Amino acid sequence: NNHNNVSLMNNLTANTEYTVTVVAFNELGEGGKVTGTGRTRTEAPSISLSAISSTQLNITITAPAESSNLTYQCNISTTENDMPPIIKTGTELEYTVDGLKPNVNYTVKCYSTSS
Repeated sequence: NNHNNVSLMNNLTANTEYTVTVVAFNELGEGGKVTGTGRTRTEAPSISLSAISSTQLNITITAPAESSNLTYQCNISTTENDMPPIIKTGTELEYTVDGLKPNVNYTVKCYSTSS
């Protein structure tokens, strides 16, 4: 008879490694055990965009307090063409994008990775 049990762990700290051991018990006592290690995800940074003019955009990224050694990448694109990615490293990023075309919709996608 195969039984699956799921356990959810709450209130863990972001970007922290945890080791969990699961031990099997039955009426005869302790059985086998298995140990696993995993790391929780980092919290997402806050991102704000503001138009400076019809051809300039300001991107501001602020990292969560517990993060460090983050690399940010922002990709700015249109349906007409893609602009080269903006890649910066640090806990904060403020970047002004110049040379945008007026009355064109741009898509800005930013993400961070930790080392």
